[in-house]
Amino acid sequence: MTSPSLARPLPHIVTELPGPKARSHVEFDHAWTSPSLPRAYPIVPVRGEGCAIEDIDGNLFLDFAAGIAVNRTGHSHPDVAAATRAQAGSLPHMSASDFYLPIYAKGAAELARIAPITGPARAFIGNSGAEAVEAGLKLARYHTRRPNLIAFLGAFHGRTMGAVSLTASKAKYHAHFGPLMPGVYHVPFGNEGLEEIEQRIFKRLMPADEFAAVIVEPIQGEGGYVVPEDDFLPRLRALCDRHGILLIADEVQSGAGRTGKMWASQH
Repeated sequence: MTSPSLARPLPHIVTELPGPKARSHVEFDHAWTSPSLPRAYPIVPVRGEGCAIEDIDGNLFLDFAAGIAVNRTGHSHPDVAAATRAQAGSLPHMSASDFYLPIYAKGAAELARIAPITGPARAFIGNSGAEAVEAGLKLARYHTRRPNLIAFLGAFHGRTMGAVSLTASKAKYHAHFGPLMPGVYHVPFGNEGLEEIEQRIFKRLMPADEFAAVIVEPIQGEGGYVVPEDDFLPRLRALCDRHGILLIADEVQSGAGRTGKMWASQH
C-alpha cells in the first residue's frame, strides 16, 4: 500500500522507534503538559493522508486506530479540508450562546431529523462527550424533579465530576476525588443488571419513582467493547417507561454510523 502525496510504501520506518526527535518531543511534552492527559504511545504525528500518518522523524505508519470517539473519514480528506477552509474563510468562530449562528441551527435540525426519537426533537451541541453527559443528567433531573440515577458497571461516561460519578470502568478514575456525586447506583451491564434494578434497588434500596434516568452505552467501549444481549435495550426501554424514568443513550464512543446503523441504540 502506498500514500499518494507521501509517495512511500506503508509502513516506512527510517529510524528506531521512537526516533530521536520523538524522544526529544516527549520529554518536552512531559515538562509542560498536565499529567492528567495520559498518552498510550510515544508517537509524535505531524501530518496525515488517508490511512497514513507521518511522525516527526519521517516514519510512516498505517493508521488502524480510526480515532477515538470520532468518525474517521481519513486524514486530510479533501472534502473535509475544503469545507473547513470555506468556513474558516467566512466565519471561523462565533459564540452560539450569544448570537443566532445559522450553521448551529442547521446542524441541530439535521440531528433532529435523523434522531431515533418519535415526535419532535431538539439538539444541544456540546464540546465533549462529558459535557453532553452532564447536560443529559441536568435535563433529566430538571424534567423529572427526581434526584437519583442508574448506571452500569464497566461504563465510561467521562471524567468531569458528574460524568465520572457514573463511570465504572476503572477504579482509578474515582481515586482521591471523593465524595462523588450522590444518588448514583451501579448494576451489572446486560440482562443481569435489569434483574438487579427491579429486585434489589427498587425493592430494597430506593423506590423507582425516585429515579430521574438510567444512562447506558448501547455497546460498552472502555468496559471491554461489550455487546449486550439482543433483548437488553428493549427490556431496559420498557422498564424505564413503566416507571416514568428517562433513558439516556451515551453513544459517544460507538459513534455515528460506526456500528452499521447511524445510532447504536437502533440495534
